[in-house]
Amino acid sequence: MRILTVIGLCFISVIYSTNSMGNNQKATLLINPNALTSNQNICWFDDKRYSEGAIIYMSDTRVICTPKNSSQSNSTLSWLMLDEKGNVIYPKKVNKISIN
Repeated sequence: MRILTVIGLCFISVIYSTNSMGNNQKATLLINPNALTSNQNICWFDDKRYSEGAIIYMSDTRVICTPKNSSQSNSTLSWLMLDEKGNVIYPKKVNKISIN
């Protein structure tokens, strides 16, 4: 009986010691959860949100936040390069159909 009491006291002291050693720092919220669930189309760069039409420089290349597909106005936004005249350079699509 004495052994069980000693084991019980050791177990309780271990539990309290691990709880007291815990780091009680507050969590920092980096992203607003409401912004993630809303249906806003945005582009991300360097942990910042950009809306459609935003123009920035990525390593000496000018890019614009614009719809990924030029024929669909409600397509997802992505960063596309701009030429010297300010025209969007869309990626070339391969006209291939593959069936797996």
